[in-house]
Amino acid sequence: MKTREVVFYSEGAKMVGDIYLPDDYKEGEKRPAVLCNSGWTGVNKCYPALFARALTARGFVCMGFDYRGFKPSENVHPCLPKYTTLETEVEDVANAFTFMQIQPEVDPERCGLLGWGVGGAVCVTVAARDKEVKAIATLNSFVNGERWMRDGMGNDKFGKSVARLREDRIKRITTNDPVLMHPYTDYPNITESGDFYTDHVLKEINGGIGDSVNKDNGEEFPTPMSTAIGESFIRFNVEDLLPRIAPRAVFVGHGYYNELHQRVEAEEAYRLAQEPKQLYYVDGKHNEWMFDDDPKFQALADALAAFYKENLKAFQFGLQK
Repeated sequence: MKTREVVFYSEGAKMVGDIYLPDDYKEGEKRPAVLCNSGWTGVNKCYPALFARALTARGFVCMGFDYRGFKPSENVHPCLPKYTTLETEVEDVANAFTFMQIQPEVDPERCGLLGWGVGGAVCVTVAARDKEVKAIATLNSFVNGERWMRDGMGNDKFGKSVARLREDRIKRITTNDPVLMHPYTDYPNITESGDFYTDHVLKEINGGIGDSVNKDNGEEFPTPMSTAIGESFIRFNVEDLLPRIAPRAVFVGHGYYNELHQRVEAEEAYRLAQEPKQLYYVDGKHNEWMFDDDPKFQALADALAAFYKENLKAFQFGLQK
């Protein structure tokens, strides 16, 4: 895979990413492209690059980047460098997608989105509002944020989280204090998957990227973030948006035994999406199979490549050209 760093801007914030090219790419070609997006606390060097390695090996151009608030990308709020929400990620993905379309290696009429974890719901939002997105894959994600959090936390813990987040909101708007906490504080059922991500994925994926991620951030990753993200989890809901993506295709992928994002979220995503659509289950949980040479990941990559090959086509006035 060939790589070149790129810089673009999202609502005034300088964003840093990479264009990923197949090894057999020849100058002057314009190929179909996929923007690969992280979940919460994901970084470009991890899962976007992982999906890019898989999809470039199957002939696609890819792009990945770090959301604002995650270095080396910047933040539009200089006083709140650790402030981000799913709504700001929507803007970042939308702007990154447009930037990818205008790259010389990319056929702008054949561009799609891929979102991992909460990034899946973010990408659904972008696809629903931007008809330039010709196909989307949402992987191990959710549809209804409040349901996802309540199911994962239980009613008591969820109620306490909502109350504390309101107190944090009042503090932010009265003192300009971003209220920083560990980024997994308001993420349901994160313990096992979060520990696996920081203790194994960052250290083992692609030969180990943990040290370089920490260097990019100038501090140990994952770093404390504003609890504003927790509020956005609760209010984020793509139930009304999934049907609006048609006639463009939706791929719903999910770990069958996923406890971080329960299977009901995939079932609902598939039910709400209109044809053409595809539901794909991985025989695993959330991220223990997310490595280049894992057969489960390679099988998912094959399914994704077939999906994009079939559905990255140009549309005009709602009709396929």
